[in-house]
Amino acid sequence: MYIIDDDPDVLDSISYLLRTSGYKVKPFNSVFSFLESNDFNTPGCVLIDLIMPEISGIEAMLLFDKRQIRFPVIMMSAYGDIEKAVLAVKQGACEYLEKPFAKDKCVQAVETARAIWNENSQETADNSMKYLQLYDGLTRREKQVFHLIAEGHSGKQIANSMSISYRTMEKHKAHVLTKLGVSSTTDIVHILYKIKDMPGYRKTGMPDASQ
Repeated sequence: MYIIDDDPDVLDSISYLLRTSGYKVKPFNSVFSFLESNDFNTPGCVLIDLIMPEISGIEAMLLFDKRQIRFPVIMMSAYGDIEKAVLAVKQGACEYLEKPFAKDKCVQAVETARAIWNENSQETADNSMKYLQLYDGLTRREKQVFHLIAEGHSGKQIANSMSISYRTMEKHKAHVLTKLGVSSTTDIVHILYKIKDMPGYRKTGMPDASQ
């Protein structure tokens, strides 16, 4: 459980509330201290204040998305404003708490966030397995193209590296996109990110360094 609030008293209070409710808590006094920690290995959710001096909670959610931090977000604010609550939810927050809030409301919001995290994690695992199976269905040459694209090489560079014509490279690339069910080279980068740490993944088909 990650808590972000610039008010030290509020931060301590909410941290104590959640710790005494059985949750592991990591408090931060700013969005940037949270991001600079790079401590995102522990699955959890983010309880964040809407109004802070450096950056708002809603702006922080945009930064989380750019950094691919996919934790469920609970937005909280001491200023009751239904428009802000609606905007937070539209931006992706799973819950909105108005300070001061009762312990049971906070715990309920956290449990909702945890349920969403578990569901999203299962969906991510299922999607990763699907893409790994599709990747395994590529030929050796297609896997070469797949990896070279993911590494940012241009079409001409790929053709030269594989000692094939540009037209042949384009055919391999088209087959890769079709077999993976995607439409752009950016999708290939995302797929590699999803499967590269899976137990069944094998980086096969790459050309020798001498080529």
